[in-house]
Amino acid sequence: MNTEVTTAAKMPMKLSDDLNVLRPEITKVLPTHVNPDKFMRVVMTALTMNPALKNADRRSLLTAAVRAATDGLLPDGREGAFVTFYDKRAKANKVQWMPMVGGVLKKLRNSGKLVSITCNVIYQADAFRHWIDDVGEHLTHEPSTLALDRGALLGVYALAKTRDGGTYIEVMSRMQVEQVRAVSRAANDGPWVSWYDEMARKSVIRRLSKRLPMSTDVEEMFERDNENYDLASPQQVQEVSGGNEGVRQLLGIDSAEPEDEPEDEQPIASEPQT
Repeated sequence: MNTEVTTAAKMPMKLSDDLNVLRPEITKVLPTHVNPDKFMRVVMTALTMNPALKNADRRSLLTAAVRAATDGLLPDGREGAFVTFYDKRAKANKVQWMPMVGGVLKKLRNSGKLVSITCNVIYQADAFRHWIDDVGEHLTHEPSTLALDRGALLGVYALAKTRDGGTYIEVMSRMQVEQVRAVSRAANDGPWVSWYDEMARKSVIRRLSKRLPMSTDVEEMFERDNENYDLASPQQVQEVSGGNEGVRQLLGIDSAEPEDEPEDEQPIASEPQT
């Protein structure tokens, strides 16, 4: 009898049990408009849909869940996603939380700082024009919605109108989008493979957001998202002019930030023991 109890005590906790232990911490950081039960259901669905998450480093997965809750976004593939990458130092697959374009737009729209914001992808068959005159910056885009094949992706743009009447536009070429992808920790997996258009749109929104009035929680979301990019390896972007500094500008990351690899995750309050 005692042997059975001792053996059971040494057995690792199930992932679902770990998440239940972590639930108070997740509930504490979730915004009031996000239902904790719904958030936990979406997390479990994400794990079911992507078995690689279950086999990745448990600690990083739990950290990613807390960060998703802190952003107040769901890991449903639209607002955000859990992505895996190989950590060379730890020699293990780790999980990171990545806000997607739907989540970024949601946060910006809910900040109360903007009248409107939109972004779209430009294809070869589309009619697109971007120009600046003495009145200001302008953009027209007519998607070729009836074409069976819109051709190659040429670029992406974002347009925002602020409450003080300002209009802000950012346009990125396909090469610039690839420059951002090159330093992503999940460049060859996850959203960059499954939802390239969405990641391209997110990239240009990040660049535009540097010029927009933002609430503190939006700024903090982008700061956390910076960890999804590895700017410590110059060879990753050597084929693109501008190098790592150019990517920093595209991502809206201050040049003063050190280019060291991020430190290991800090302990999470109420983290389950394994």
